[in-house]
Amino acid sequence: MIFTFANKAATNLSAKDGYCAKYDSGANICSAITDQAIGIITKGGDTTLLQSEICVHGECAAICGGTITAGQMITPHTDSTVVASAGSGCTEFAIALESGVAGDWIKVFVLGGHKQWA
Repeated sequence: MIFTFANKAATNLSAKDGYCAKYDSGANICSAITDQAIGIITKGGDTTLLQSEICVHGECAAICGGTITAGQMITPHTDSTVVASAGSGCTEFAIALESGVAGDWIKVFVLGGHKQWA
């Protein structure tokens, strides 16, 4: 399920396809494992096209920020890529459908955000 969100004011997401998105007065990229990810950017808008398409539920492609094994819960990394869940203190929002390493595009299934606490 892909929804269109207005971008945060003056935010260019045109080069952020495959990155984790959050809602912060508009669509923006995640910058911490504790950010409440709403999904994966599938078509980022620029400062002229002030809206982006974000997969909020279902299958899409994401960019790995580290080694991920198929079946692992994933969380946003500080650079907005996806990484394997740390298990506590992070926001799990999707499951990896494929394995990959940093820089790889993998299939993920976005489930919705869930914060893990110690």
